Order: sequence, then structure tokens, then C-alpha cells
Amino acid sequence: MREILAHVHAFVWPVMILFFLISVALPKQKAWNMILRLSYLIMILSGAILLTFKQFPPMLMLKGILAILLIGLMEMTLARRGKQKSFVPFLVIAAIVFVFVLLIGYRVI
Repeated sequence: MREILAHVHAFVWPVMILFFLISVALPKQKAWNMILRLSYLIMILSGAILLTFKQFPPMLMLKGILAILLIGLMEMTLARRGKQKSFVPFLVIAAIVFVFVLLIGYRVI
């Protein structure tokens, strides 16, 4: 069960980033936003269950907090893009947070 959940969690990350980039590129098409939000839910649920299995190690809890922050930044980017306001600062910060989440997830730091 754990390994399947870990594979689902690892698979949804690139899918989520792909859907995010599509949503940024095509702001008028709401279907991509809904699929992206579904991937958020899968990501949060699988991550929370994996944290429970691993008994809440501090570094992975930090990864979870950063991942939720990343989701918030992605949503703010999409909202500002939809309103045709400057979204580049949110996009840059989201990219930086994403790098930290990946580094923690692959145990580089």
C-alpha cells in the first residue's frame, strides 16, 4: 500500500506541474483549472497519508508545508493571470519553492 501511494504521489507531481503550465498558458479554459485542483487534492491526501505512515519526520513536514505554500502560490498565479495582472513574481516564487520541495523530496537536503 505504501509503495503504491508513494508512486501515485511521485507521479502526480509532474502531472500537476504540467496542468499548471497549461492553465497559465490557456487562462480562459476552466477545465484545466479543475483538473489541476483535482491533482492538488490527490497530492495533499497522498502526502498526508505518507506522512502518517512515516510518523511525521520534521523534514517531510517541512516539505508538506512548502507544498501547501506552493499550491497557494500556484492558485495566486492563476488568479492574477485570469485578471490580466502581473503574475510573474508569483510564478518565480512558486518555481523557487518547487525546487525546494523537490530537493527535500529526493533527499538532497
